[in-house]
Amino acid sequence: MDEPFTLIPSLSSPPSTKPLFPTLLSLTSAKTADHDLQFTAFLRTAHPSNIITCTPMYNANLLAFARAGYASATRDTATDSLSTWRGFVPPGTRSGQGGLAEQVHFAKYIYIFGDIAFVLYTVGAMQYILAERSDSEDALGPSGATDNLILAIGAWQSSMNGTVWVFDGYWTRSADLYKEVEKASWDKVILKESMKKDLTSVIERFFDSKEVYEDLGVPWKRGLIFGGPPGNGKTISIKALMHTLLFERKEPIPTLYVKSAPNSYSIRAVFTQARALAPCLLVLEDIETIVTPNTRSYFFNELDGLENNDGLFVVASTNFLERLDSGLSKRPSRFDRTYIFPLPDLKERVMYCEFWRARLKHKKSIDFPLEMCNPMAAVTGDFSFAFLQECFVATLLIIARRQQDRDGTDDGGDDDDDLRKWRRYGLFKVFEEQAKLLRKQLEGSKDAAVETMALEAARLQVDVQLEALPLRGLWRSESSGGQLPVLHMKASDDLLPALPYQAQKQYVINSAAWAAKQ
Repeated sequence: MDEPFTLIPSLSSPPSTKPLFPTLLSLTSAKTADHDLQFTAFLRTAHPSNIITCTPMYNANLLAFARAGYASATRDTATDSLSTWRGFVPPGTRSGQGGLAEQVHFAKYIYIFGDIAFVLYTVGAMQYILAERSDSEDALGPSGATDNLILAIGAWQSSMNGTVWVFDGYWTRSADLYKEVEKASWDKVILKESMKKDLTSVIERFFDSKEVYEDLGVPWKRGLIFGGPPGNGKTISIKALMHTLLFERKEPIPTLYVKSAPNSYSIRAVFTQARALAPCLLVLEDIETIVTPNTRSYFFNELDGLENNDGLFVVASTNFLERLDSGLSKRPSRFDRTYIFPLPDLKERVMYCEFWRARLKHKKSIDFPLEMCNPMAAVTGDFSFAFLQECFVATLLIIARRQQDRDGTDDGGDDDDDLRKWRRYGLFKVFEEQAKLLRKQLEGSKDAAVETMALEAARLQVDVQLEALPLRGLWRSESSGGQLPVLHMKASDDLLPALPYQAQKQYVINSAAWAAKQ
């Protein structure tokens, strides 16, 4: 019978039993302004046979690496103390129940990577790694074993590993988006077949043609713009492209998705990461919010300046082609082609209705003959795919509430003989009613769009004027001498929840030490 415990490889020399936690308490009682130096000095004295390596958690997250299954980390509360905050995290949806979360301020772990055992202390956002020192290594380091561990974690954090890189102020890896992309398919995209084939062939040829670009002596990079009114397939087409690169190639192509990059520093972080992962697909959502009068020059320099952008395939989307800077839309070296996603024509609306009919085949209570797709498409002229989807969803919700699929009566509200017979079907009757309601909303949104464009033009003028003002202290860090703050790459850990940012402990300089410094 298996024993209910796990054997942990022992260190070559017994670890010190002198705890660190009392020192932590003492040092946080106004003795020092730099805790890190004190912790390092203490650990070197307490563990003379070990090499102490300090690593910020945001740079190489040892615990996240262990949770992913590449190492093991066991808390050691027998030889040192533990300091955590526990709290409640509310559910993400109303149907959820929420759960417990934890913020670790101090902990000691036995950490095993491969066949090597380490001692790991975590104090706030800092990690202190203790490794046995070999005869050829200096007491102050570096440790070869620890360096190999950090390199392995760095390679893991920089790889895809079932995630998509997402930038929204900083880089994170999204497992949820990866799952959404996995479900995406060109079969679910209602577009002209010629356009689908063109999009897939363009991107496939690019990543298979590095040698061709080199032979021609031209940079190995391309850019596409997806433009057109909202709700007409740009986003779902991007997901299908991502699926092609991540799931249908022998060697998957990394995908980077940019939600927002409103300033020059963010743009720099985006392209730095893209160059590091090239060849890759870089998706810029709502490009008009990234390339503004304040950032256009910097963006253009990053896109086709002096730095090497080989292997970058950039796809930018926009709902407002008319607002794009001419340096974007009319400069082939930046974005070579523009694909327009217009409102679906009659044939495409029929195809979309057929798509919904196929989804509802298992619903025996809904009478949806194939011939009904044509009149449905006829009453939804000028609808985007998003409006068509809303029309179907609203219709099905109403039918589900009424628990009927046929109405047997004709409301006589329209003398169109082609539609009269279809109004005998409950599905079509409700669908037509919802289409009329949505058309009123659509016509109102067209009027509002004119006002929105005028307001947007005025806002851009204000932005340009504000840029010229001598604003001081604008999100600049005093500790960095007035420079922009360092933008750290974060590898999110979705396996074990942490307390929200607002609940994190604030580490500040002790008042007594600060007074002594003055």
